[in-house]
Amino acid sequence: RTKLHFSAVPSEDMLKKYTLPATAKDPNPVPQIGTIWIEFNSDENVGLKQLRDYMQHLVSGSYYSGIMVCTKAMTGMALRLLRGSSSLEEGPKGGVEVFVEQDLLVNITKHELVPKHVLLSREEKDQLLKRYRLKETQLPRIQVTDPVAKYLGLRRGQVVKIIRKSETAGRYASYRWAI
Repeated sequence: RTKLHFSAVPSEDMLKKYTLPATAKDPNPVPQIGTIWIEFNSDENVGLKQLRDYMQHLVSGSYYSGIMVCTKAMTGMALRLLRGSSSLEEGPKGGVEVFVEQDLLVNITKHELVPKHVLLSREEKDQLLKRYRLKETQLPRIQVTDPVAKYLGLRRGQVVKIIRKSETAGRYASYRWAI
């Protein structure tokens, strides 16, 4: 368990998908994803000390984001630090996701009752809003704490396409805005 930590680098296709189009103000846009560090923490209680050490490792290693898997839920103070880390300079740009090991025993996206969820790119989101003449606030919502949203790593403002099977329509798609 102590040796279960590794990093992953996004592919060229992923970098293209998550890079904003070039504009006059920003002729060389930076991708909004990067190298991720995954670590399984074997400590009995994960608190502020372990979380700060982990975040320091992410920043010193120039990782864009991180995933920490714990055996038990984190302490309340650590969770508060985690929620505020996106605005703090001590955390990585992409944020940190924390999962309890027991939540990962079953892949919920493979369950027959869970419909397929697809994260839309910025261009796809803009096309959707133009096509239906909507503002993003008019879309149905999905919480970022939803299990599938956590699995996909959804951030506030992103849109996910949910493809369901229907007896009458065959297949249909609905869209949710992450809040």
